[in-house]
Amino acid sequence: MNALLLPAPGHLIKTNEVDAAEKYFSGGFGWVLRQRLHWVLAALPPGRIGRVLEIGYGSGIFQYALSERADRLFGIDVHPMAAVVRDRLAEDGIETRLIRGDGVRLPFADASFDTCIVLSALEFMSDPRACLQEAIRVTRRGGQVIALTPRVLTWADRLYKVLVGFDPESEFAGGRQRVQTALADSGLSARRSNRPRLVPRFLAPYEVVHLSSPGAPR
Repeated sequence: MNALLLPAPGHLIKTNEVDAAEKYFSGGFGWVLRQRLHWVLAALPPGRIGRVLEIGYGSGIFQYALSERADRLFGIDVHPMAAVVRDRLAEDGIETRLIRGDGVRLPFADASFDTCIVLSALEFMSDPRACLQEAIRVTRRGGQVIALTPRVLTWADRLYKVLVGFDPESEFAGGRQRVQTALADSGLSARRSNRPRLVPRFLAPYEVVHLSSPGAPR
């Protein structure tokens, strides 16, 4: 596994109550958070990617690794701290274009990006299916939409509570169930694979979701 490009601990800001930026560098939970980034990176198309959009970029922590793959990097999030995050990234030489906006109504033209990424953000949206449809819309013909989302597992919730100190459902508020309902819609033609790979699906706490824009290989 290649080294993961990350900022120095404490460099990025916490942009909202569910932002885990400060937890990436500590203990077992930090290891899990870093693994999520590795899983999405492994799902990306090989080689350089032209224009990449991250929907729900949060503190900007994944923008570091994405900057090594993208020719032009973009991000959108509902929080109002785009300028602050952009400045923190720029201090580390990460050039990106960040805006405030809602993932279910992307302010971009059709076919604007080569790849769209949604990293553990769908479960916080009121309409995850709409977000995925929007991501497909703004992705060029032959491009890919890649999402990573937690599954609903009792054992994983118990472990999360031990590691973090509270029930994750208090954050998700039914969001994981909404994502699962959206992904079950055959109209999205989602390809889903559990993570970690070697863990049986009924135990795997996350899944990577691939959606192809029209004309992409399936």
